[in-house]
Amino acid sequence: MRRFIRTTAVAGVLGTAGLFAMPTAYASSGAQTASAAPLCVTDSETHKFGKGEIRVCIENGQAQVTGWIEDLLPGGGWVTPDGGCVIWWITWKTASGEEQRTTPMACPHFGGPAYKEFDYHTTDESIDRPVVGITGVEKLALSTSWA
Repeated sequence: MRRFIRTTAVAGVLGTAGLFAMPTAYASSGAQTASAAPLCVTDSETHKFGKGEIRVCIENGQAQVTGWIEDLLPGGGWVTPDGGCVIWWITWKTASGEEQRTTPMACPHFGGPAYKEFDYHTTDESIDRPVVGITGVEKLALSTSWA
């Protein structure tokens, strides 16, 4: 019986020591999370009008957007054969609410390429209306546009 009580007491002391050590372990893992890799979201879609892949990586309120798109119904003008350009629509979650933006488009209907690769940063001055304060991606959707 004495042996049982001693074993239980030792186990209790070791268990308590383990509990005191936990906050230190969590603190160090929290420090590692602060320098973790950026949050990345990927998607790929294929439709009758087009197909593509996209990857969005968010870090420090900004994002890097890479991928490609292809118009599968190229033609001339607005009505031949579908008249639309293929584009990825991105709905961003930002510190000030949701904002919808587009990627570069594949638009062979007016002399552009049917296949287009893109790689840009959301604060790049060359894109229309840069997005800042990004906290996440609400939605990615491959669609058509008549821009």
